Amino acid sequence: AGARPRRTAVSGADSLTPSERRVAQMAAEGMINRDIAQSLFVTEKTVETHLGHAYAKLKVHSRTELPGALTESVAA
Repeated sequence: AGARPRRTAVSGADSLTPSERRVAQMAAEGMINRDIAQSLFVTEKTVETHLGHAYAKLKVHSRTELPGALTESVAA
């Protein structure tokens, strides 16, 4: 009871959890971690964790790479 259903193996932006996607999108739009955290009612550490996971899944190394990585999957 309460277990999350397993997700099928996907890659790129499709592999992001809803929280990772939301944080990555906000970062891609230029928001800083503190503002993202306040907007989503989470800690900055949570934002950093979600961004770290998103970077790994999207194979990017900086915020400037996020917009391209997020839109590539949508276009594909």
